[in-house]
Amino acid sequence: MVKNGNGTPLPIDQTTKLVLTGPYRYVRNPMAIAGVGQGIAVSIIYASIPIFIYSLIGAILWQLVVRPIEENNLKKRFGKEYEDYKQKISCWIPKLRKIT
Repeated sequence: MVKNGNGTPLPIDQTTKLVLTGPYRYVRNPMAIAGVGQGIAVSIIYASIPIFIYSLIGAILWQLVVRPIEENNLKKRFGKEYEDYKQKISCWIPKLRKIT
């Protein structure tokens, strides 16, 4: 099986190519969005305010702690290509655009 980035999200097997396709075409970290969204969905299913708060705290921590570390790593590894991508693609909210 050929992987788009020739690696995985794990630090021991990081991608060697910047992935700009699939969900990464719309947001910079779809896995973080999915994780937070899953937590919020579970909080709704169980009508749980604590789970909702836990999910929001997770989103805030990711935004303030994990995202800067991850983005610095990507900038070091992919340079201008990542900087251009970062300018065009939002971190959390996809930009709706015409599909051509």
